Amino acid sequence: MTLAQLGRVLYETDLPAALASANEALRLSHGLSDGQYAAFALATLTYLNVQRDSLVLAQRNIDSALIYSATSTDKVVNGYVWLRKGWLEYIVNQPDRSSASLFKALKTLEGQPADAYRSLVYHYLASIYGDLKDNTKLKTYTKLSLQSAYSSGDPDMICNAYLAVGSSFLKDFRLDRSKKQLLDSSIFYNRQLLQLSKAQSDRIINHINSGAAALNLANIYWEFFPKQYKDSVDKYINQALIIGRKSGHEEIIANSYGILSEYAIADGDYKAAEKLFLLGLSEVESHVGSSLQVKASMLKGLASVAEKAGDPVKALAYFKRYMQYESQVYDAGKMAIAQRLEVQYEAEKKDKELERLQERAAFNKKLNVIYIGLIIAGALALTFLFRSYHFRLKSSIQQEKLQAEEAARLKAEQELLQERQDRLQKELLAGNLQVEQKNELLQTMRDKLADHPEYDMLKNQMERILKEDLRMDEDVEHIKSSLADIHPEFFNRLQQLADNKLTRLDLKHCSYILMGLSNKEIANRLAVDPKSILMARYRIKQKLKLEKEDSLDLAIQRLS
Repeated sequence: MTLAQLGRVLYETDLPAALASANEALRLSHGLSDGQYAAFALATLTYLNVQRDSLVLAQRNIDSALIYSATSTDKVVNGYVWLRKGWLEYIVNQPDRSSASLFKALKTLEGQPADAYRSLVYHYLASIYGDLKDNTKLKTYTKLSLQSAYSSGDPDMICNAYLAVGSSFLKDFRLDRSKKQLLDSSIFYNRQLLQLSKAQSDRIINHINSGAAALNLANIYWEFFPKQYKDSVDKYINQALIIGRKSGHEEIIANSYGILSEYAIADGDYKAAEKLFLLGLSEVESHVGSSLQVKASMLKGLASVAEKAGDPVKALAYFKRYMQYESQVYDAGKMAIAQRLEVQYEAEKKDKELERLQERAAFNKKLNVIYIGLIIAGALALTFLFRSYHFRLKSSIQQEKLQAEEAARLKAEQELLQERQDRLQKELLAGNLQVEQKNELLQTMRDKLADHPEYDMLKNQMERILKEDLRMDEDVEHIKSSLADIHPEFFNRLQQLADNKLTRLDLKHCSYILMGLSNKEIANRLAVDPKSILMARYRIKQKLKLEKEDSLDLAIQRLS
């Protein structure tokens, strides 16, 4: 946590060292189970990568920070992550998303000792509503930012709030210059900022606020006060230059020289104005990776001074250099726009993915309900089948006892065959009676439906059932007549070959195979899945001791 905070402190004077410190914090956090440490390091990296114009990388940082924060119960860190997310969305011009994330940060920080973060949230909300020209909400959130800053006791937060309040009063004064008290209020808060930053210099991290306040005061005295106040302008310009040079902030340096040159231009001393611009440009260019936009602005000012001095050749030379920098600024601007668009695209893509995941979750929830219903139905069916099996087993045991008693009374194979033939005839007669009774019942139902035209759909369904039933009756008759021709020793041979391991269902399968029915037809007869027939054939081959490559159909034909 300390390393991540150090990265935040160092960014003004040494951005590479700041990034190294934050990345080291992230590396150390990977060994910890609590996600707050990685989340905090990644949120800090989000801020630092924006400072070096790496918006895409910053977006990845904040996305990862949100993932880690989901495993943390530290509301202060989680609130800070949402704060940085809202800030980044504001940077890439997504005010709606930004305000939603910032309000999420406020909700997360509610009741927590995090007044400094709350002050920042209110500050960014004020900026959003300022861009939207909503002056009422701008003032509301600026005031809340100052109140939270006071509560935090953090000098950086207080300076940040002072700068915002002072800018707000100056903006109001520009709209209505008759209200001198607005200008006085702006001067008051900017001076308060400078006094606080001087008194708490060892605790101040963000010195840019102090430089901006000094520039604001110098500009106020230049714009709204007579030339007699030039001493005040010089005083605040000197303060701004000291801060700008210390922090390496080129815009503060350039603007300081720009205000000084305005006095020289107003006096008609164009050489002095040019000299001031050149001094400022020299300082800016001495910085490694100096801002193209700042250099372009200063060269534009030099071209304007040369033109006013009546030196078109020099003006043209400065203007050409200005155009070179402006061209580079334009290219950099296009790259920045491309980065913002990429970040916006990634954000929208994530939103769509989230919507799809939510839809899938809802679908899975419905599917789970269906599965639970099927499981319950399956359990009931299994219960029924289990009871039916025990009933049939009991019936089978009784039947086997009867057969054993019957076999004991038989004296010869001929008498046994005669008895089987008699029993088959009885079963056939009983089956025919059942079929006739069933057909009469179905015919009665069809006649009843015929008297009710409103049941046409049900009547049509009944007609289909009758046709299917008649076809099944025909199949039964065909099977019975075909089985009658099979040699009675066929089943004995099958059982001998299988060591009496074949069940009644296995024998029925063998009968259908002998009749030449396909797997699909057998499945239809038995009302089972075709895959079940394949498994049954495999078991029968094993019981008949057939090899994998042997044909079950051919073996059964030979046994018949």
